[in-house]
Amino acid sequence: MRKKNAFLNFFIILACLTALLASLLNIFLCAMGKPILQEKLTLILKRKVEVGSLSCFTMQGITIRNLVIWNVANEHPLYHFKELKIRPSIQALIFEKKLKFRSELSPTKNFKAKIDAIGSYNFKTSDLFIEFRLRDVPYIEDLGTLYGTVRLYKKSDLKKDEAPTDLLDITFTSPKILLAANSSIINNQGKTEIRGKIAAPFIKTNKYQFNAVYSEVALVGDKLYFYHLSANFYKGDFRMDSYIDLDNPIPPFSINASVNNMDIYDFSTNSTLVKKGVSGTCNANIKLKGSIGATNSILGKSWIEIKNANLWETGLFKGVATALFIPQLKEVAFTDAFGAFQIKNNRFYTDKFKLVSNEMELITKGSLGFDDTIDATIKIRLKKELIQESAWFSKISSILLESAGWFIGNINISGTTKDPVYTVTPIGVGNILDKVKKAIDKVIDGLK
Repeated sequence: MRKKNAFLNFFIILACLTALLASLLNIFLCAMGKPILQEKLTLILKRKVEVGSLSCFTMQGITIRNLVIWNVANEHPLYHFKELKIRPSIQALIFEKKLKFRSELSPTKNFKAKIDAIGSYNFKTSDLFIEFRLRDVPYIEDLGTLYGTVRLYKKSDLKKDEAPTDLLDITFTSPKILLAANSSIINNQGKTEIRGKIAAPFIKTNKYQFNAVYSEVALVGDKLYFYHLSANFYKGDFRMDSYIDLDNPIPPFSINASVNNMDIYDFSTNSTLVKKGVSGTCNANIKLKGSIGATNSILGKSWIEIKNANLWETGLFKGVATALFIPQLKEVAFTDAFGAFQIKNNRFYTDKFKLVSNEMELITKGSLGFDDTIDATIKIRLKKELIQESAWFSKISSILLESAGWFIGNINISGTTKDPVYTVTPIGVGNILDKVKKAIDKVIDGLK
């Protein structure tokens, strides 16, 4: 009985000591650990870091709350992480002189992705290695859950008089992406820069697929640059230069991209953007600037050229056939398309976008909104043979046809691309009356 009581007393004392040690550790973390952590993170990240509070739980590890990272110029807070949980391995810390840890990062207003990771830091070699999982990443949700690694380490085999250099390697893997980035952290006139290269055998989303991606990349302050990005894009070539300013909750960006010799048939069979069966070769260029998530800020210019094509599968242009009462028009295939666009005020604007087939030409002027609303006028030229297919235009075709045997008219389109409204107006209606008068005069002259 006495042995049982002694064991129980020992257990109670041990529990009290554990609680006391945990309390002392929490006091130490709050009093000493917080400023030390702030200092170390500020040194590593080369920017101001604030830690709201630290706490330690025996089974759950260390919890950092309200971790705030400022922009590189220390002008204002940039990222605010509500909670970061770290579970270090005490055994590795004591016996291996290595910090092994597991961590979870809760999403916040300006960093909505969910992150959990495991990693290690070797105090002797200053080698940091992290394996992570990213979920629900804003703007690239199509890529799904991303797995990857981060390694920060010192460059070995330095040349004579070469300054010590930190190297940073990052990888991303998932069924839709395989990407590796290798870079160096350098000091340029007192400013920290990360410069390197990225390579990806493939990047796939529901809308697009890029193969053999290569780019030079630089992080200068909080500005991320992609230089000379190249990729295979549906049997054609994709080129891009861009930057994004991460020193803002709504990041400004700029893009200059071009596509050369893209195979539209290959695109149509692999993308959800267009219907199957269309074909042709596409060349295009686009210049954009604005802020991510703020569509009203987007400004841009673009041009597109499609050659040797078979284009028609769109409800918008099939409606032209209905408006003109020409059933045969629904089967017309356009062979060429070209035009320029401006992007502003949440809309695409064009003064002249042209579609050409053997039987007809369509020249569009107007705008298409990001909200799918359309306000455009299509100038249409039809061959005489198609006019004669119309249930009612054929009756007045001799009046409507121009000298070359083509019908010219305007079709105004309003509403949306899913539910368009068409209004048909023959060009030169005033001249039609003159033609009618001349025809009547000829009849009268014949009766004299």
